[in-house]
Amino acid sequence: MHPYLLPVLVACALPSELERDLASVPAFASSAEQWQHALSVAARIREARAVAQPAARRAAAAAWVAVRARFPLERALAAEAAFRAAEQLRILEEDLAALRELEFVRAESPDPTLRAKASLEAAHIERRRRNGERALDLYLALSADSTAPPRRRDEAALWVGKTYAQLGRFSDAERWLRRASERAGHALDRVRAFDEWCALYVGIDDLEAAAGVLATCRASLAPLLAEETRLGEAVREALDSMRSIPLLERAVARRRARADAQPEPIRR
Repeated sequence: MHPYLLPVLVACALPSELERDLASVPAFASSAEQWQHALSVAARIREARAVAQPAARRAAAAAWVAVRARFPLERALAAEAAFRAAEQLRILEEDLAALRELEFVRAESPDPTLRAKASLEAAHIERRRRNGERALDLYLALSADSTAPPRRRDEAALWVGKTYAQLGRFSDAERWLRRASERAGHALDRVRAFDEWCALYVGIDDLEAAAGVLATCRASLAPLLAEETRLGEAVREALDSMRSIPLLERAVARRRARADAQPEPIRR
């Protein structure tokens, strides 16, 4: 058996509805013709009225799957088609079918960037399906993948921290968010990590620690904040729009309101 054929056979185990749609897709002699057909079918999504969009997306998904299924040994083309099919299936909330296509991409694509995107998307789907442990495994694997682009690894590391928080594992979440805030290669990714780290403390009502994270964030990014550059401006905007700031402000206001509501001690 060809070494690439086993993942192809696994990925071809399609849900019955998608399998029926696939059977209706015309077969072409070359991958270029099959690809062009899929492009033309996908273009109809923009033209379709809202009520017809699900059917248009399903037809596009089947057309992209046809590229992958009929030309599986053209790995780069097949993987790109599978990723595009997964995008449509995800929008249709056909999660299992989307995950099958993403697994094909992860196994077959020669492009590390596309593999990383597929890993992230698969993890996001699993997380939304409340399969937190499976999502965590995917995020962890990507964060440790030396072949993946650095920003994708940093994004995965941030999601490791967020997923640990969603699973109620506070100390692990704190460790990973702290790590992401210190190690992310891009300043905007560091801001995102600080934002999640601060929100984590607000969530457990440790408002002093949350304020400390914000102070550390501003101090560590101070040189960039002073720059009159596009990056400096982007960092200033990112800091101003941190969701943890209003979360902290509201939490402080609630604490003050509770304190004000306490009856004064009786003086004798």
